[in-house]
Parts: sequence; structure tokens; C-alpha cells
Amino acid sequence: MDKYTAFFHHFNEAVAILNGQGTMIYRNPAFAGLALSEEAEKALMAAGRGLAKRMKEQLAAFQVELSGGAFVAGLSPIIDERGQAAAILCVLRRQAQAEELRARLAEAERRLQLIVEHSNDYVFIFSRDRQLSYIPPSWKGKMNWQPASYDDMLAFVHPDDAPVITQKLANLYDTYETQTAEFRKRDEHGEWIWMEASGKAIIDEAGKLDCVIVTVKNISERKQYEEKLRQLAYFDSLTGIANRIYFERQIGELIASGTPFALCYLDFDKFKWINDHFSHQAGDYFLREAVKRVSRELRHDDFFARIGGDEFVLLLPNVTKTEMIALAERLVSSFHEPFYYEKQLIQSTLSIGIAFFPKDSDRIEQVMKYADQALYEVKERGRNGYAFYRPVEHRRIVIEQDLPFAIMRGQFYLCYQPKVRLTQGRAMGIEALLRWRHPTLGEIPPLDFIPLAEESGFIFEITLWVLERACCQVKEWERKFPGLKLAVNLSPFLLNRPELVEHVKRILRETELAPDRLILEVTESGLMENIETGRHILTELQQLGVQAAIDDFGTGFSSLAYIRNLPVSLLKIDRSFIQGIAENSKDATIVDTIIHLAKSLDIEVLAEGVETESQVALLSQMDCDYAQGFYFSRSLEAEKLQQWLEEYNRSAAFSHRKGEET
Repeated sequence: MDKYTAFFHHFNEAVAILNGQGTMIYRNPAFAGLALSEEAEKALMAAGRGLAKRMKEQLAAFQVELSGGAFVAGLSPIIDERGQAAAILCVLRRQAQAEELRARLAEAERRLQLIVEHSNDYVFIFSRDRQLSYIPPSWKGKMNWQPASYDDMLAFVHPDDAPVITQKLANLYDTYETQTAEFRKRDEHGEWIWMEASGKAIIDEAGKLDCVIVTVKNISERKQYEEKLRQLAYFDSLTGIANRIYFERQIGELIASGTPFALCYLDFDKFKWINDHFSHQAGDYFLREAVKRVSRELRHDDFFARIGGDEFVLLLPNVTKTEMIALAERLVSSFHEPFYYEKQLIQSTLSIGIAFFPKDSDRIEQVMKYADQALYEVKERGRNGYAFYRPVEHRRIVIEQDLPFAIMRGQFYLCYQPKVRLTQGRAMGIEALLRWRHPTLGEIPPLDFIPLAEESGFIFEITLWVLERACCQVKEWERKFPGLKLAVNLSPFLLNRPELVEHVKRILRETELAPDRLILEVTESGLMENIETGRHILTELQQLGVQAAIDDFGTGFSSLAYIRNLPVSLLKIDRSFIQGIAENSKDATIVDTIIHLAKSLDIEVLAEGVETESQVALLSQMDCDYAQGFYFSRSLEAEKLQQWLEEYNRSAAFSHRKGEET
């Protein structure tokens, strides 16, 4: 006991130590100074003996009054290293001191109660058997309902967060270690708000759990700031989707987890033109709406990011080739509907380049490069579509093998691009354009398979198929669009096939399309290479009533004087001259000269690749007859083209009447 006697010797409190039999074995100077009567000391030791008996059953502490209530003694066991009661500690106070202490404790409790009740935090106390023993009045007042148990408390917690809270509380009761958790709960209005709970175990003198105190505070404001910081760090301020930093983090997580994914580069076609033609505000609006259209088609786990000004990318985890094709087609189709900004119509299309990790490469830099190459391929063939990355050698082999079966397998289809009469604004005709949708290679641009078809001779069958389908379609539209002309491209290789004329005659007879409604287009360079046989076949076609047109004029180094000897009724100026006429005076002079010389030879002129209003205005001033290009419409499948023709002709007729009235 020496360590205890040395410890208590200088205490101001009166302290005594009793042994297990209740005999006093130590008293400090303050205890001796009280000068207890013999009767009081006997009562104290009797109480000590009683406590000693009780301690054999259960460790406990209690108080006794001595000398008729003049003194109050607090008795509690002193526990040794084995957890046994080694002695009894007695602290003796005069009754007046004890009452003063109780009053001070009561005041401290009152102040603590005021602090708890007026705090912004809620303080709950759980008993050792997990029952609620204290609920703050502020909670009762706000929630208009008093939970009676732990399970009742969980009723306020968001279902997704309840398992976390349950586990944290279980850890607290099992380990006595402080636990912290964030969760959502319903407020008095039924809205979800963010809270933070911190639980601490309170241990008694015996090392046993006495209770658990849980402090809960509202952290909704902090969460809002955190979300704002997260938005600034990881999201694009204009569109609201992920930015480059978030994209790089996401792609790193996918690779680290070994998750296969498709990486798609997206290009919103004509975005720069929209900015220049309308305004930057219109461009911002277009980007936001375009992002919404893409987002609507995505799965929950798909990731969409803006990694540059007009650079957008998709990460699609665990997606199959079939699923990717279906998604790409939905995305491309979703852009066929125009956008509207302040009553102005904005027309755009979507181009997608696709590569797979790790199928195409297990190096992400290479996958990104492959997706970019695929996107470039889509742009090269006229945009408005998608393409998968394919090694060049493998791709060519597949195209060569499958080309002869494309018609039989129903993989070819036609799109049509309208031609507009500049003086009236109405559509004068359409050009049929062949497309190939391959089951594994996706959309194959004509430049990738037409040269192969010409080499193999299969171009003849393909051309007849195009003629039959296109003539049937225009005949079907005859009542809706009277006078509509059909243009079909003619390969230069067919200018050496005299039987072509008979086949054209047969197709016109079977489809019942009037010959003067058909225009066969031959490129300038192709005609120059087959000038004699070409003149003969075009002459025979002219005798049938079929018209001939020179395509891509200006690229084949021929002269108008030479062409005047050919049965040609239409000249199509190559897009390379049209693109710069608004900015380049030399291009404008060349185009103006071609138009006037052609008219002097009684040949009509059409400008290809028209994309801007300024180009239309200049061509009209130059007295150009027709125009064709994205300014009016991209190439469309039959159903979409019919809608375009109806709307455009109706609008043109209205504008014409309005002009006459004024």
C-alpha cells in the first residue's frame, strides 16, 4: 500500500484506506485533522466490512453518513493487477461540503444540458445493450417523433447508408474504438440531407462498457462545397460532363481493374461552322444539347467526357461489338433531328471512331490513336457515321472477300443528296450514293471498295443494282415530287461496256421511269481516259433521252472547247474550287469563268460542296444554275430525304410567294 499512502499523503481531501476485513490501515493528514469520534470510526469500519463482503460477489461503490449526518463517506474498491479488490478507498467529507459539491454538480449538469439542447449537433446516448437512453430535445422538436430504439433511428437513414451505420455501431460495441460515418437522413420536410455521426464508447472503472455517446451534426453545407470543388476539378463547366482530368483518372481505374472497354472519339460535325455562322452563344447551346442527346443513349456505367474544345470521348466498359454497333447507330440517328436555337434551325451530324482495349492494343496510347484513325476514316467518307479501327491489311482482305456477296447479303443501301435550283430555291433533283454497311467492319466508305469493284469487274453489277433501286424510288416519288431528276454515278470502266445502254433501256422500261428524268454522271478525268468509247455510249444514251453530266469538273485538265463536242447537258464544278470562293478571289474568278463559258455552250452548271450562305450568295450572283452540298442537306436515306424534300419545297414555295407579293 506504500504507493497509495505516498500518493494520498498531500491530498486536501480526507482519505483513508481499509483492508479486506474493514480495518483502517491508513489515514492521510487531512483525515486525521477531522478528529472523528470513536463511534464514527466504528461506523466507517462497519461499512467497510459490509462493502468487503459485497465486493466478493460484485465490485461496487456506495456512500454512508456518519456522526448523525455530519459527515458523508464515499467507499469504493481499489483494484489490483489481477482485477481483484485489494483494499477499500474511503473519501470523507463534511455534509456541508458534500451538499455544496452536489449543488455544483447539479449546476454543471444544468449548464451541460443547456449546451446540448442549444447545440447545432445532436447528442444521443445508447446503453450497453444498445437501447436509446437519451434523445436531445432539439431532435424531438424538429422531427415531431421520438424514436424508442436503435431500429427506429435507422428509419431516418437512407437505405443505401443504413448498412454502413449498422456496421460502424457494431464495431464500436465490439472494439470500443471511436467510429465516424457519413450518411443521409430525412429532415422534417422529407428531404435527404447529409449528416456525420461520431460515436465514442464510455468505459467504467471496471473496464466495462458503460454507454455509447453518438454526436450527429449536419454537414450538408460542407458536402455542397465539396461537390462544387469536385465539379470544378473533374467536370466541364459548359456541358456538365467529365473533363480531361477525370477521364484520365477513369481510364486508369479501368486499366488497373483489368476491365475491357471500348474507347470512342466523337466529333460533332460542323461545330466550327455553327460558331462562325451563328454565334459562340449558339455554339455553346449546341454543345450542351448535343451532349444531352448522347447521354440519353448511354448505360449507367458508361463514361462521357469532354477532353478539349471540340473533343469528346466515350469509355464503354464490358461492351460487345454487337452492342457497340447498336449504340453507334442510335447515336448517329439521334443527330438526324435538327437543333433549334432561338427559332434558328441548326443541322449537324455525328461521327464516331471506335477502338477496343485490350483487343486492339494493351497500350492505352495506341488505343486512343486507333480510335482517332477510325474517326478520321469517317470524316474522309463524308462524316455522319461510325467506324471501327481495323488493321489496313486485314481490312482490305475482308473487303475483297465480301464485296462479291454484298448485294446478295443485303449489305448495300442507298442514300440521296438533293440538288437545288438557286433561282427558285426548289429541289430539282437528287444524286444516288452507294453505301456499304458491313457486319464486322461497319460503314465502309465508297473509296475503299469502288476501286476494288472496278478492278474485279464487279462494278457493272453494282451499277445496275444502284440504277434499279434508285429508278424505282424516284418513280415511287413521282406524284409527290413531279419533275424530280435522278443522278447516278457512272464508273469510267463502264464506258468500255457497250451492253450498258441496253441494260439502262431495260431498267427504264421495267421501272417506268421517263428517260429524261435520269442523269448519268461521269468524272472528267474518267471521260478523258475513255474519250472515244465514252462519246459513243453517251451519244446512244442521249438518243434514249438520258442526260449526261461531267462530274468533278476542273480536276481533269480538259477544256470546255473539247467538251462541247460531247453530248453533255450539265457541268458539276468540283468542290475544291467552291470551298474558297468567298475568301479567294482566284477561285471565284475561275468559277465565274467556268459558269459563263458553259452557258455560252448551252450547258447548265451545278456547284458541288456548297457549305455556307456566302457561297450560295456568290454563286447566285454568278448565275450558277444549281448547287449541292451540306448547306442544304447531307446525304439521307429515302425516308429522311422524302421528309426533307417536303419541308424544303414547302418552305421554298412560301418564300417565292412572299417575294412576289413584295
